[in-house]
Amino acid sequence: MSKIIITSNKNPDLDGYACSVGYAEYLNKTCKDSEPILLNEIDDETKFVLDFGKIRALEKNKKDISKNKIVIVDTSNLNSLKLEIAPNNLIEIIDHRRINDSYLYPWVKTQIEMVGSCATLIAEKFINDKIEPSRESRLLLYSAVISNTINFKNKITTDRDIKAAQYLSKEIDLPKNSAEQMFRARTNIEGENLNHYLNKDYIEQTVCNKSLTVFQMEIVETSSLVRDRLKEIITIIKNIIKNKKLDYCFLNIIDTLEAYNYIVVVDAKSEDFLRKVLNLNFENGLAKTDFIIMRKEIMVKIKEYLENNGKVC
Repeated sequence: MSKIIITSNKNPDLDGYACSVGYAEYLNKTCKDSEPILLNEIDDETKFVLDFGKIRALEKNKKDISKNKIVIVDTSNLNSLKLEIAPNNLIEIIDHRRINDSYLYPWVKTQIEMVGSCATLIAEKFINDKIEPSRESRLLLYSAVISNTINFKNKITTDRDIKAAQYLSKEIDLPKNSAEQMFRARTNIEGENLNHYLNKDYIEQTVCNKSLTVFQMEIVETSSLVRDRLKEIITIIKNIIKNKKLDYCFLNIIDTLEAYNYIVVVDAKSEDFLRKVLNLNFENGLAKTDFIIMRKEIMVKIKEYLENNGKVC
């Protein structure tokens, strides 16, 4: 029997990467031959954790996995893999988004639970079955929980995330400022890196028959970025969405150290829409919150708003 392939989005963030590695280890320790696969690139935050932990990175996959059984983690969208994989080969989905595509695969074993990090769901499997994860999986999964909950400052953080992090933190010997180091590592947006960052981290989704493209940045020192490069950001976004037929488009920027957001819109229609959905005041296409709100939370608010205003979902 061929290996079960565990993977995440084409360009996974730390949560997707950690879950791929951690869940493959869990399955192997429960006698299910599994292999984590990296489809394309990892981000700078994941590189930092791998380097810090002296963990060998997964190599970009060069195998034909089109006939393997597939498990996707930290996503429910098979199309996000950008691979020609038959839907019938998908056997399991593990994700933590309220708005998800799992309904498209009713035959698939699905775990969608509202926790801050998908890594929490993987950690709980080790905990519940009393299976000891390796130091490498502990470090990756712990770092993913810290990353996704923004060191527990994020409103989506649950007690389950905190308990998972406490369990995973054993035996990995992290410095006290490891979270800040990690957050700074992900903020590599100098020069052309900004264009690369924005091109890599956006989603296209239809909610209640409305098409949205939503960008997200999780960085430090966002005020400097907005002050110095807002026009450049808007130009990059307009180039990315050029020729797309969209109802709404926006960028969600999260300051991971100071715990607030900037939201950037590039057109009046999106600005008016988000003003109503999020009750924000925009000035020159820019609004600021005094709290963290994640893209996945905004998508839920958009869905609720459209449903309450008579749109079919």
